[in-house]
Amino acid sequence: MRRDDLAMHEIYLALFDHHPLWARRLLALRNRIVVPLGLRASTAAQVENNEPRSAYAVGEKIAHFTLFGQNDTEIVTGGDDKHLDFRVSVRKSIEAGTSRVVLTTAVMPHNFFGKAYLCSILPFHRLGVRMLLSNAWKAGRI
Repeated sequence: MRRDDLAMHEIYLALFDHHPLWARRLLALRNRIVVPLGLRASTAAQVENNEPRSAYAVGEKIAHFTLFGQNDTEIVTGGDDKHLDFRVSVRKSIEAGTSRVVLTTAVMPHNFFGKAYLCSILPFHRLGVRMLLSNAWKAGRI
């Protein structure tokens, strides 16, 4: 990580406020498919038009997810619905004097639809997470 001066919410936004075009299109397709199945979907405006603020409180939305907790080294967001619950952790780690960003996701499916959804998006999810980190690094946002 090159930007040691960033607060955790700034690191989080540096990752999640900059989706590549292919990812935005996949999210739009995902939304059209999952809404009839009862999963919540973000609107295009929620995904693309986030005005960053100087601080966020637990329970507020940050980059279209709910903020569950934050401190000086980690921010946890996510969402819950009838098919699955998920959490996203972005953590700042310092090892041997070098800062790193660690992004972790956890999903708890509640039923068949949650498991089926998770299986169908997992390959895209892995690629997307790697791309978010790589793009943020290359662009100098983190």
